[in-house]
Formats: sequence, C-alpha cells, structure tokens
Amino acid sequence: MKKLTFVLMCLVALFASCTKDVIPDVEKTDQVIRRVLTPEEILLKEKLAMAAQVVRDVVLSEPAVVKEVSELIDLRLYRDDYVYFRDLFSDENNLKGPDRKAPLFERVFDEVIERKSGDLQFPDIKKYLVENDITLYCPYPVEDYPADNQLPSCTSDPLDNDVINTGFQLEEDGTYSLVEVTEEYSEDYPVWIVMPEEEEETTTTPVPTNPLPGVHQMRVGSVMCSEQYDGFFNGGSEFKFCILGGTITATSATSFTGLQTIELTRHQIRREIWVNFQYELDDDWYVSSDGSTDEGSRQFGLIEYDKRKTVCTLSYEPKVKIDKIELSAGKIEYKTESAEGWIKLDNYISRTTFMMFNQRDMGNGLKDGYRIFAAGNVYWTLPVIKY
Repeated sequence: MKKLTFVLMCLVALFASCTKDVIPDVEKTDQVIRRVLTPEEILLKEKLAMAAQVVRDVVLSEPAVVKEVSELIDLRLYRDDYVYFRDLFSDENNLKGPDRKAPLFERVFDEVIERKSGDLQFPDIKKYLVENDITLYCPYPVEDYPADNQLPSCTSDPLDNDVINTGFQLEEDGTYSLVEVTEEYSEDYPVWIVMPEEEEETTTTPVPTNPLPGVHQMRVGSVMCSEQYDGFFNGGSEFKFCILGGTITATSATSFTGLQTIELTRHQIRREIWVNFQYELDDDWYVSSDGSTDEGSRQFGLIEYDKRKTVCTLSYEPKVKIDKIELSAGKIEYKTESAEGWIKLDNYISRTTFMMFNQRDMGNGLKDGYRIFAAGNVYWTLPVIKY
C-alpha cells in the first residue's frame, strides 16, 4: 500500500505543470507565531507564492538556469545574496555586459508563463515582479551542496512569520514534492526564495586616502558572527557599530557621533567567515602631544538591527530594547519603529589605555594583529591607525 501511495504521489508531481496550481500553506499546528496580515499583504503573499511556482517550473524545465542565476547572484550586486527579477529580464536589465544577464532564465520563464496562461491568476506576473522590486534570494550558494544536490527548492516569503513556509523540493527526474522550508531544511538542500526587498541607504564612511599627520583613526576592522540573529526569511544579519555621545541609558543614547552599518550574509554566518570591512568609526581620537587637550573616553555601542522586526529579546546580557530610536550620523538619519537590542555597551577610558591592550590577546585571540572583541557570538576588531 505504501509503495502504491508513493507511485501515485510521483505521478501527481510529474503532471503538476499541466494542472492548475493551488497555493500551499504550512500546517497551523507547527506552533509558529504568525502575525495577522493586512489585505494588501495577503494579496502580496499570494502573488509571491504564484511566482515561486513559476520559478519551480522554470528550473524543472531547464535546470541549466540554476548556474546562470547563481553566477549573477555571485556578482554581489547588492548587500545580500539575491538579484532582482528585473536583473533577470533583458528588457528591464540596466546592467552592462553580456555576462550580466540571464537570457536562458528569461526565455524559459516566458515559455512557462505562456504554457500556464490559462491557470495563472495574474497573467502580468513578469511586470509585477519588476515593478514591485521582487527578488530571487539564495540564502546559501548552491555550490555549498554536493554536485548531485544542487537543484534549489523553491518557496516564497510567508510574510506572517520569518521561520517557515511550504516550498517545492525539486528532483532530477522532473518531479517535485511539498516540503516545509526552514533554516534546518537549508542545511541539507539549497533554497531559492521569492521575496520583496526594499533598497536602503547605508552609512558607510570610507577611509580617507590622505589623512592629516598625527591622526589616530578608529575603524571597524574585521567582523565575524556565528549566530543567525534573523529568521530564515529575513535574510542576513545587520549590525550597527557606533560611537555614542551625550547621555547613555539602558535603552537609549542622546547622540551617535559615529555609525557604521555592517551586513553579514547567512552564508558568511553559517561558515563563520571573517569579513574585512575597514570602515571609519572615529576620524581622529585626539590627544595633543603635550597632553593638555584630550578628547577622553570613547563610549562604544553595538546594536543588532532589523527593520522588519517588531520585538527583539536577546539571549544574553544585557537584555534591553530600544523603541522608536533615532540614529544619526552626519546628514543621514534612521528612524525605526522596531525594537532593537544592544549587544554591547562599552567605555574605553583613554586612547592610551585602549591602544596599550588593542594588540594583545585578551582572551579571544588576535585577528590581523588586533585584539578580538566579542559579545553575543559577534566578533570584531577595532584598529586604531596612527598617521
């Protein structure tokens, strides 16, 4: 009986592209906390799911598109491991060069749309994906998996939670099966996620090419993280390194005199890869040669940031929240309604003391000759470069 059931399931999967798709959903018995979606979000969720089904059929029809899309993602055009659908379509692609297009993906995509024209609930899917900034997100490169297991399972952003959604596991024989896609699932199978993405400004300050002599410049050097702070469908983790000013409490700071955004992909976190940023945090920690003028201590903060998060409870001390905080650096201002958490609050008493210990192993080792600071499974260096 079990064998007969399995054969029937395979037959259903084999002819699925010839029948009308039904948008699957995960069982509500999984105890995942889901938020209530607005009518607009419900419509978006349905369209993302339909797009995932089209991507599924594209890959099953022509598996070679996986290599083509992966090569485009590998160009790291954006801050994370994704490409916009507009990058995959030649009519919308503003990128230059023959290697920055996906002609095979687009051709097969159009063929699938034509074949499914009678079943799709919104035939203008291609236009919708472009105009609404929808992306194809690959949390972990397909190259991370064995050569015989590089067909990505296809799913979409569930919007009501960030940890689980139903997806399609693709097989070499052209069939597929329904699966629950999670972080744990991605340990064994590559995943492509159809999801919306909002492009955002960053506050990265470049290192000056010709600093004045006598300058002591503090940088965010190399950063590594070994814990995924964001849910699987929220992408990689984003951290804000800052020099704090004014009055500092457990939940806020009066000003942020330095602010740098550091983004790590899920791949970098899973592999515990050190990323060399070298972002300026303090242009000059000034102390005059005779010691008569001294800017004194530096109060350092590290914040785990997520624009989509509504509640943040950190699993280590201190456990604090920042609600509706304004972060400013120069002319750029961040205003977020989400609750964010300090990972680290530190006070470096003097430049001399900081530099005395900054090239010594204080228990976490050295990286590129500099002391490794650590908190909440985030590791970083703070080089002070003397010019």
